[in-house]
Amino acid sequence: MSHEVQKRRVGLVATALTCLLLGLLAGGLGIQKQWTWRVSDKDYLTGRLKGLSSPAAAAKPKAAPAALVRVDLASVETVQPERPVVGRLLQVRKARVASEVAGTIVEMNVEEGSPVVEGKTVLARVDAIWTRLAADKQKARIEAIGAQVRMEEANLKRVTESLARKVATTKEYDDQSAMTDQKRAELKEAQVQLADLQEQSRRLSIVAPFDGWVTAKHAELGDRLSLGSPVADIISRGTIYAEVNVPETMVNGLKLGMTITVRIDPLGRDIAGKLAAINPYGAAASRTYPVRIALDDEQGALKVGMSVTAVMPVGGRAKQIMVARDAVLTRSDGSTVWVLADDAKASQTYRAVPVPVEIVATAGDRHAVVPQTPAGREALVDKSLVVIEGGERLYPNQTVRVLKEEPLRSAMTGSPPAPQSQPRTK
Repeated sequence: MSHEVQKRRVGLVATALTCLLLGLLAGGLGIQKQWTWRVSDKDYLTGRLKGLSSPAAAAKPKAAPAALVRVDLASVETVQPERPVVGRLLQVRKARVASEVAGTIVEMNVEEGSPVVEGKTVLARVDAIWTRLAADKQKARIEAIGAQVRMEEANLKRVTESLARKVATTKEYDDQSAMTDQKRAELKEAQVQLADLQEQSRRLSIVAPFDGWVTAKHAELGDRLSLGSPVADIISRGTIYAEVNVPETMVNGLKLGMTITVRIDPLGRDIAGKLAAINPYGAAASRTYPVRIALDDEQGALKVGMSVTAVMPVGGRAKQIMVARDAVLTRSDGSTVWVLADDAKASQTYRAVPVPVEIVATAGDRHAVVPQTPAGREALVDKSLVVIEGGERLYPNQTVRVLKEEPLRSAMTGSPPAPQSQPRTK
């Protein structure tokens, strides 16, 4: 590109920018002149003031329609304050079943997860051949010793008769008597050894010590067992423990045998159990004490390790404000109940008032709550209307309308509901 062409283009751009700036300056001067004229014109200002003061201009925007909610009645009832404590399910008994004899496993009848019955389920069976041979050998030894005992007893009888005739000496009698006692002792020892082998034969079948489930196997078919070798791990079934760590401020209010409601979190079920054990040795760091609640395992539906929440009593029974479970909105910053206050400006409408609360007990599908502010204690009282549906969208002092209000008003006033019109019949 030549130098002359560049100069021409720069000149055109400069000219365009100059025109643009002059146009903006002229427009600004025109607007300023117009508004200066309007401000100085009394007739224009008078007309504007009249327009602003007219009824059409003074009309307010329409208010937002009332929110529709469903409500329930709060009530004052005598309840037991409670507090949830988390824990887990724990087996009542656990055993590592071991072999009481040495030998080779010739039969293995269970796998991990297999149910077992006390005294009936054979976990494993050890080869019986060597024990049987040892027992037969011991029986033959007993017969041999028995023959020796009979011979020594006959000799003792002859020595006794000779001693009576003064043919034998006292020493001969004592020697023969000692020999006879020794053979009798050998016979008794052999008989005990035979009984030991017979008992070993009975224990070649390794049976379950209690009703339960196999949780682990430590031996397989063909393994060589020595005395005390582990075969399988078993946990009990039927009764299962819910173990929770109770704070030190609550533990002294618990009594053995009292009924405790336990929620099985994975199953979403509440089960009543009996307080079975209170461990007096607590954890120093957390200041809690292990407590065990006995439950029925529901034919294996409740499994060891499942998380649970036990509802533990706190203090004595007291009167509390009860509300429906759905009336309590729980968030990370706390729990809230929306209470409806009468709106005097409009019939059949209310104002929504949020009341911060603390849940102190649970009974079925209702919570016992305690208002946390003085204003909340005045708003949330017996027979207060509380929102159970639609509270998630409310803001303080919002106007609301109640769905199906008539039965609630009847419960509040004690009067029967208004009769419903009956359809006409032709």
